Amino acid sequence: MDTSVPSQRDQHLDEIAAALPRRANTLARLFRVHTSVQATRTEMGVIAILDEGPRRITELAAAEGVTQPAMTLVVNRLEERGWVARRPDPTDARAVLAALTPAGRRVIEQMRVEYRALVHEEMASLSDDDVAALSRAVEVLDQLIERLKERP
Repeated sequence: MDTSVPSQRDQHLDEIAAALPRRANTLARLFRVHTSVQATRTEMGVIAILDEGPRRITELAAAEGVTQPAMTLVVNRLEERGWVARRPDPTDARAVLAALTPAGRRVIEQMRVEYRALVHEEMASLSDDDVAALSRAVEVLDQLIERLKERP
């Protein structure tokens, strides 16, 4: 058996590896463009992370792939808008946690409502099979994301 010729599965994996990050970035950008919430990609990312619970600035910086000083500036901007508040870390008196405020929770809910409406509107013309395929793709992506999060 000649192993120098890539299998169809390997070819598909290569295509996915090339296309998926680009498509994910494009989709995220289009969602941002079509929301009334005025925030940068990083600000929206921080809000989404904080929706899961309070985080240290260093954790937010690592999750968003920016420096700690850059994340401090992002959190400062979100704090000025009233979407985020700082509070002491109960496990380490030297550290501070960033947390969503009620206004921040309203912002993320507004984004979700607008995203849902956009998806419903744009996908209304898709067949039931295509909608089911996309639903299954989201499940597979969730599994992939969890495995990638577990990697060192």
